[in-house]
Amino acid sequence: MMNKEKIMTETPRFLSCGFGLQSTVIGEMSARGDLPKCTVIHADTGWERQATKDIRDFYAARWRSMGLDVHILAGQDIRRDGAKEHIHMPFWTDAGGPLRRQCTYDFKLVPIKRKVRECLGFDPSKPPHPKPGAAIIWLGITVDEWTRAKPSRIKFMENRYPLLVAKMDRQDCTAWLQDRDLPVPVKSACIGCPYRRASEWIDIRENVPNEWQQAVEFDEVNRNNPLAERDAGNTADELYIWREAEPLAEADLDNAAKREKQRYGTQLPMFACESGFCGV
Repeated sequence: MMNKEKIMTETPRFLSCGFGLQSTVIGEMSARGDLPKCTVIHADTGWERQATKDIRDFYAARWRSMGLDVHILAGQDIRRDGAKEHIHMPFWTDAGGPLRRQCTYDFKLVPIKRKVRECLGFDPSKPPHPKPGAAIIWLGITVDEWTRAKPSRIKFMENRYPLLVAKMDRQDCTAWLQDRDLPVPVKSACIGCPYRRASEWIDIRENVPNEWQQAVEFDEVNRNNPLAERDAGNTADELYIWREAEPLAEADLDNAAKREKQRYGTQLPMFACESGFCGV
């Protein structure tokens, strides 16, 4: 399936791993030798689902035993800081579309960039800087989400997409893990991520009530966040983590899930995070 020669390079390879479906498949391929060896980096936002933590613990231990370096970057808390001094998260507003998304950059990309610099032998944040193209970053984007594949804006990091090379979609990734009797991850995202599908919210509500309660409380406490007016350019009065700009606790998620299934099927909806650093 995988043309290894297309991926091979002497440049150091790093996997941005959220321990969601696609990035986990890439990590497992690297650990097995289907892809060249890479260094795995996971930026923990501090508000991951327990299911993601369990998957992370399983695969991190497994890959380390198979010879991969795995770095878990802890110490962040997006639940505490995601809407405190600045609104990082793309809340939906009563005025329409979401606020500008900063959370991926601040809580994922920046920590990963610093760790890559460190692994290359540089100070995490001070000059001198690595040369352009000094590191290859593998991102877990599949062919059904190919529009999310973007060039890197960081000169020393070059984005690559092994699953696009392999022509794999999300269903292929699921089957690949199942064929090897390996656990299949849930979507990697913060508990209170505003980009969740209705079906995801239903799963959390029905099966993980403590995570549902955390999301409801986060939604409510930020409804009238005083930072909204500044960060939305004086256009937003109320903030919501449910995309229909309704309180999450009152949302008609069942009907919304039916509409999503008719429109999107198994693909991520168009309001999903465009970065390959999140949701994979």
